[in-house]
Amino acid sequence: MIIPAHNEAGVIRRKLENSLVLAPAPDEVIVVNDGSDDATLAVAREFESASHLVRVIDRQPRGGKAAAMNAGVEAASYQTLLFSDCSEIYERNAIGELIGEFSDPSVAVVSGSHRLTEPDFTSEGAMTGRSEGLYWRYEDYIRSMESRLGATVASVGSMLAVRRTDWQPLAKGIVNDDAWITMSNLSRGRNVRFASHAIGWEAPSESTAVERTRRIRITAGRIFLLTRREIWPFRRPFILAAFLSHKVMRIFLPLPMLLGAIANLAVVWMAPDRTFFAVLLFLHGAAASLALAGLVAERLGRKWRLAHLAYHLVASNAVMLLALVQVVLGRNFTFWKKASR
Repeated sequence: MIIPAHNEAGVIRRKLENSLVLAPAPDEVIVVNDGSDDATLAVAREFESASHLVRVIDRQPRGGKAAAMNAGVEAASYQTLLFSDCSEIYERNAIGELIGEFSDPSVAVVSGSHRLTEPDFTSEGAMTGRSEGLYWRYEDYIRSMESRLGATVASVGSMLAVRRTDWQPLAKGIVNDDAWITMSNLSRGRNVRFASHAIGWEAPSESTAVERTRRIRITAGRIFLLTRREIWPFRRPFILAAFLSHKVMRIFLPLPMLLGAIANLAVVWMAPDRTFFAVLLFLHGAAASLALAGLVAERLGRKWRLAHLAYHLVASNAVMLLALVQVVLGRNFTFWKKASR
């Protein structure tokens, strides 16, 4: 298990405690401290002194997650590499479920199910957590169906296992490491599986603002990946179709949504007697109003679930537009300011 860590003092102790009680446990746990300026390194050193399974690599200055992952692989001794986030707490049987998928020699990459702990409605961002959790359940369903049909085009970096023989070092500037590992292996003819019973838990984002920052970075990373030839599975039509529908079209979905609303308004303006388009415009307005109510609910700490779900959907698509703009403006996403934890 390789755990890249930058300023994870609030969660790394629990993560290492969790890692050592898994059944089976990892043969080794490598913590790569990537330029932390908090107590992350000190806590990791405590575990290194107490357990022969834990090793710590201290990298200064900060090089980014991709560089930390590469360093972890260089130090690893075993033939299956499991990358994990500090904030992800695994269920006891997670590693066994992941390893079981490698019984098929065509499988190069296996990832598990990312789930969010049920938020307390008294906590800040509770409704954001509920909406975010619904998204991940939907994502799990898609990945499960893709796996049944042959291979999934989506993996989660918080629980990502790779055969060492299929590992290729991450290039500088890679933001979405999980997507690059997944798609580059698929394009080479290897397969990727979703282990639905390998489950990891994480606390939800504290607010829509925190979630927005995370999603802008993820979306920008996807856009950058589209420019890399090695991730396109042109010789595998089904995989290519799944990639286009699951990953590529999702990025650009806000554009036809926005243009559709503008076109609807224009038609009603020019031909107000067209009842169908008037009703459609009313539905557009109702959806926008519901999303606005969700924004108000978040600000007031209210439990308007349907309204907040509408707000989450609109905000998620708006984030994709923001990411497109920031990519065009040339923003660098290799480093980012993380939420404190």
